[in-house]
Amino acid sequence: MSDVVLVTGANTGIGFEAVRALLQKGLTVYLAARDNAKGEAATAELASDGQVHFVRIDTTDEATFKPALDRIEAEQGRLDVLVNNAGAAFPGNVLDIEPDVLRLCLETNLHGPVRLTQLALPLLRKSQSARIVMVSSGAGRFAFFEGGGGSKVLSGKPPYGYGLSKAGMNVATALFAGALKDEGIRVNACNPGYVNSLVSRFMGTRTPAQGAEIIVDLATTQSEATGKFFDYDGSEISW
Repeated sequence: MSDVVLVTGANTGIGFEAVRALLQKGLTVYLAARDNAKGEAATAELASDGQVHFVRIDTTDEATFKPALDRIEAEQGRLDVLVNNAGAAFPGNVLDIEPDVLRLCLETNLHGPVRLTQLALPLLRKSQSARIVMVSSGAGRFAFFEGGGGSKVLSGKPPYGYGLSKAGMNVATALFAGALKDEGIRVNACNPGYVNSLVSRFMGTRTPAQGAEIIVDLATTQSEATGKFFDYDGSEISW
């Protein structure tokens, strides 16, 4: 019986390529997206790769979480892997970001994924080897901001909301890992690297397929590691 995986934000970019790779490894994958038409189209495109199903999840709308999880429970009886991939970049640095923009960024990238994880725990507890993968970013590390913003952005002008949300995701990863360790549920974060996708405004140097590799590795690993942050090459990095 193949593992059952839920990947959010998977109709395009890194999420889409992660679904493709997981299907090719023989896993059953639920491709989640907030837009029905885009999600259905992505699912249809990947249908020849394996057992893929579309579910609608909008990380800013908790009302979409339970129907998706209920469907997975009805069809599969459990969830083996949750990949919190959904996320977006928002404009504004610490000097000028609009409050509404910051709230939307945190809801999309942090609060929604954390709440989805909480609601998915009953299904994950039915798995023999449950894993949670938090797709974070190098922009969530304090080292990125040393000197005013790292190498990928203008000095002093890093995207405040995005960095804050990913730093928060790292905190959530460590706390979930600690809280769930005794149950054998492994929780790790990863940095896919500077990927050429909507989040990077298509300025990244790595392909979505390359960015997806570390996600797939953590989703399928038999390692007992938990509460760790992994770079795109599989090496462990500091928070």
